[in-house]
Amino acid sequence: MNRRTSIITGLTALTAAAAALTTTATAEEKKNPDLEKIRAVLKAHDDAMTGHDMKGVLATLAPKAVIMGTGPGELWATPEQIKDAYKHFFEEFDKGQQDFTYHVKHGDLSANMGWLLVSGEVKGKKGGKAIAFPLNVSCTVSKADGSWKIASMHFSTLTGAGGSK
Repeated sequence: MNRRTSIITGLTALTAAAAALTTTATAEEKKNPDLEKIRAVLKAHDDAMTGHDMKGVLATLAPKAVIMGTGPGELWATPEQIKDAYKHFFEEFDKGQQDFTYHVKHGDLSANMGWLLVSGEVKGKKGGKAIAFPLNVSCTVSKADGSWKIASMHFSTLTGAGGSK
């Protein structure tokens, strides 16, 4: 898997986070039922990412959002950089062809900030050909104009031997 594919793969992780967080109640969710608000933000990102919907993706991000990938230089901190990154991310998978499985999920939420961590794998298609890779995602959210938005996201994937299929 090349660096660009790794980056694109990583951002699809947020979609996986949304799927993972909507399936089973964790101890954190039982302590703080407001985590549903964050899951809704991730679900909106998931739907937009899967549908190659740039406007939808950007609507889930805070005004000063920052996205970080796995390797050096994989940091997007301006709206223009983020738009360019997502444009390339969309090129790396077939529209609507993603399936996320997460085995580890953690999160918490306070009045104005929250966080989520997920770990698992992503399966999808590119050019009709099956792809699969492991994925870790960490995400912080904050309130912007009264709504929860993604303030920062970091993703990592294994890119060496055995890390991609």
